[in-house]
Amino acid sequence: MAFNQKPLLNISYIIMLDKENNDLTTFNEYPATLINKLDILRKIPELPKDLCEVFCSKETSIQHRLSGIFDGYTVVFIKDMSEIDEVESEIKVVFVCDGFDFDLSLPRALYVGNSDVNINSKYKCKLDEVNHQRIASYIYEISNELSELQVSYISKLRELYEDDTSNHMIDSDCIFNRSIFTEANLIALSSLRLDYEFERYRYEYSEEDILKTINVINIIRKKISENKPSNIMLRTNSIVISDMSVNLDLQVNKSEYTQNALKNKGFDDPISLEKTIKLVQRNGIDEKTKRSQYIDLAYNERNLIEVLIGIYLSSNIMPCAKIPLSNSDLYSVLKDIGINDRNHNQKGLKRKYINLRKVLHNFTQEAFEYLSERNSSMVKVVSNLPIEWAYHNGLPLMVRHTVSRFPVSPGWLANKVILDTSNIHIDMNSFSNILVISSFRDDDIIKEHLSSKIELFNTMPFNREARDKKFKVNINRQEPSNREELIATLNSSSAPIVVFDMHGGHSEEGIGVISLKNEAISILDIVQVARMPPIVVLSSCDTSPIDRNNYSTANAFLAGGAKTVLASALPILSDESSTFIIRLFIRLQEYLPIVIDKEKRSLQWSSFMSGMIRRTFYTEFIDHLIKTKKIGRDRKSKLNFEAGMCLDPLREEFHSHIISAFAKEMRIDESEVQRIIDEDFVLPECLKYLQYGSPERIIINSPGHIPLSQ
Repeated sequence: MAFNQKPLLNISYIIMLDKENNDLTTFNEYPATLINKLDILRKIPELPKDLCEVFCSKETSIQHRLSGIFDGYTVVFIKDMSEIDEVESEIKVVFVCDGFDFDLSLPRALYVGNSDVNINSKYKCKLDEVNHQRIASYIYEISNELSELQVSYISKLRELYEDDTSNHMIDSDCIFNRSIFTEANLIALSSLRLDYEFERYRYEYSEEDILKTINVINIIRKKISENKPSNIMLRTNSIVISDMSVNLDLQVNKSEYTQNALKNKGFDDPISLEKTIKLVQRNGIDEKTKRSQYIDLAYNERNLIEVLIGIYLSSNIMPCAKIPLSNSDLYSVLKDIGINDRNHNQKGLKRKYINLRKVLHNFTQEAFEYLSERNSSMVKVVSNLPIEWAYHNGLPLMVRHTVSRFPVSPGWLANKVILDTSNIHIDMNSFSNILVISSFRDDDIIKEHLSSKIELFNTMPFNREARDKKFKVNINRQEPSNREELIATLNSSSAPIVVFDMHGGHSEEGIGVISLKNEAISILDIVQVARMPPIVVLSSCDTSPIDRNNYSTANAFLAGGAKTVLASALPILSDESSTFIIRLFIRLQEYLPIVIDKEKRSLQWSSFMSGMIRRTFYTEFIDHLIKTKKIGRDRKSKLNFEAGMCLDPLREEFHSHIISAFAKEMRIDESEVQRIIDEDFVLPECLKYLQYGSPERIIINSPGHIPLSQ
């Protein structure tokens, strides 16, 4: 297995933070010290992402980013200069605090700051001076300090590329309105080196302004793809959809945010803070809002969020469709969905879920116009709200397209995962070892649900005949009883994927926990001592609930270093969830070799998992048709076959083909099949599984497509 195969010389952008400031922002808990680093964070996307971009032209740079093969920007935060040596990069650009005291004993780096200091000029420059040319000059100046291999690598890059170290911009006559809602896209356009102008900074929302920035980014993407097609391509996100959602705890635990509660916590001016909390929950801050210290804090925090998204957009050149959806628009219906689902009130759940879809549609229809009507797009959601459940072209977004998400809160985590743009490369054979962690009390009635199905999986025909196959999935099932045994189990495993099979919970006032046989624990309590695999699959209830605060089990695994987590938005049914996990194993066993060995193409985990959720959606729909006596059980195999023919590989307009096949088999109109999906087949179990983190950056390599380095 190969992890994080970096180029020989990458570039790390290191930001020195105030070591005395450990505060978090008031509303979403971002590191408060980052608020003072916005100019630096905006500057980074204007600089080369890696060493290749130091020497290549603007067009080649954009082509590389669109290919999906290369890592994004490497941004590292430090609080002590001794941490610079720990950063794994030969080319380091360090942004220092004003008034920083330089000395000759500093680690080798290009130091950027506005202090007028006595240090060799090749090692420092001011913020407005750092650009492609300055970084190229720094590399040339330190070449005698590099190894022979590193110097040879630089020479080969200069020969391979155009050796274009100019800082020329793409000419344009574009004038944009700059605001909270266009900030991320304007940063992406700056990273494209587009020469544009903007009017004064405003907070107000304008759909027209957002669409204009999206259109320019997409035009550039299209032109580069047509004029400089890449030999090796992976799918990259076609769009980011973000909203104005904030920390759900502000509504889940309202009593903690009243004037009296805030006063008791020691906040200055609790009356103003309470008003601001109410405004941020409903996206109520605009140009006319009376300013206060807390209004300014909320404004600056939102600005920080948009700048972080802008860096993310720049890594692979994609636009952000910003929608004005806020907590107040959805929380009451999310709470009702949670209540009805937990009480097994299907009638109430159906009514509330359909209402949720209507609200989501009103906010997302403009953004969804940028998604393909014929093919599956890759979409990244940045939100605390389940935008994945909005409908697009007859299906939930997460079924129609390949969707994954970043949380907005807690900010200290969102900051980390949004800026983690490195790829992980894994060979297929690594998936022959899967760790399943099960833990139940001896008298638990669901204890054997998954284990009995694993036994069945091991005796399936394809596994009995696996001795003739090069690839076989082996399940290593462990049963830790307590915290210490769980840590030992994780630390002794090198499996790239771990499945958790146990109870989960998340109380309204608490944080997410998983229940081992002898105790319930929070994953946050073990992240410093336990190895986290790149891929975590949680077959447990409420591991990222839509109606609880954001200190979820899923977010805890991301905090511990997992690259992606599949988590549950609500309670899940044990029998169905164990079936889901077995389908995962079967898909690994049968589907991976077809893609990796036969088709000789690499596969991103996001596509693998989305494909599985998509297949499960139609299988569950067929089961619904059987349960409601619209078809007999004898038709299940035929309909599953018809759906499978459209899904693996995924056809254009796959849903239309499946609806047509189902209508013909059922002898009803296609519109009636769609009506059943829209009105009767409400919130199937598969929709409760949301993809967190960066599953698109986990790449299962095909040697015929992307050779794995040794």
